[in-house]
Amino acid sequence: MAWRGQSGFGRVTLRTGSLICLLALTGCSDTKTGPDHLDEYLRRLSSVTAVELAPSAPLESSRLDLPREPSTASPASSQIDLIEFLSLSGCELQVNLGRRNTQLGRTASPSQRLLLDLEFIDLAPECIALLRERRDNDLASTLADVSIERQAQLSHSIAQALFIGPEWRLFWERPATLGNYPTNTNSAITESLSRLANLTRAWLGGNWKASNREFELLLSDLRAGDGGALLLAHSLVSRELERANTLLASAQATAPLCPYGSATDRSKALEQVVARFFVGAVQPWLVQLRQRTELLLEPVQNLEAPLSAALSPQYRAWVIERDYLLNNQTELIRAHIAIIQATLAPCATS
Repeated sequence: MAWRGQSGFGRVTLRTGSLICLLALTGCSDTKTGPDHLDEYLRRLSSVTAVELAPSAPLESSRLDLPREPSTASPASSQIDLIEFLSLSGCELQVNLGRRNTQLGRTASPSQRLLLDLEFIDLAPECIALLRERRDNDLASTLADVSIERQAQLSHSIAQALFIGPEWRLFWERPATLGNYPTNTNSAITESLSRLANLTRAWLGGNWKASNREFELLLSDLRAGDGGALLLAHSLVSRELERANTLLASAQATAPLCPYGSATDRSKALEQVVARFFVGAVQPWLVQLRQRTELLLEPVQNLEAPLSAALSPQYRAWVIERDYLLNNQTELIRAHIAIIQATLAPCATS
């Protein structure tokens, strides 16, 4: 069974599975979006098979919502009282502690708390050395204890700053509609994600230098990220291909295309629908989604990986579901091709 597509794909043979290999970008002259093409393909399938489409179930969007978790400051058992604070005269660390103990410091965002922690850890050795020169060993030991605690909690602090704030939530927020996604996307967000991952590895590796401005700008970049649109697109593809598979399975059971083993007008029409509307229109959009997934998911995973131990069980469970959805497109396409093959299997080659 073979089709000659209308969009430059050439001859397509389902029996060999070569449809899977037709993931080449092709231009579309119309203004229809990917979801439009997918919807039209399903309507054409219904028409040519004379089988009614199953109703469209609501997308389980809430299942892929980023878990809502409270922001929690790193625990610290060692405290520095006012007398000890005043004894830090001559240490740059005194300014850091002063900022932390203001009203703004006590209510700071996770990202600002992280920057204060990094500055504290970075400045602590010089101040400890100065205090030991002054023979103020008790205060030097207190500072050393606090520094050790904050280093131990650094993964927690970074994870809070990156994954609890509004920026990461907006990154994964699904849009109301997909429009022509992902046509107008670019690589800028992946560069920001990669830079955040590099900073994270440096901080965890003992280089505690941080630019407040750079870090906040990078977090701000996340607000414009398209993780949510990517999840919505994959959820839609998964749901609609499942509807298509149900329709074709029903056609096999109740309205076979070739009941006598010979090709029919209906079987030939199905071949044309698959070639024109699936291969020629839906597949190019699926290629774009796959490419966007490959571009976006790797830097996201690189950012999360060094912080895995600090992620909550809820977040880790969400990551598993997210990555399964984003990585499962090829299997969905294979399953759909298999059911098309099964539907046409009784038909003699046209």
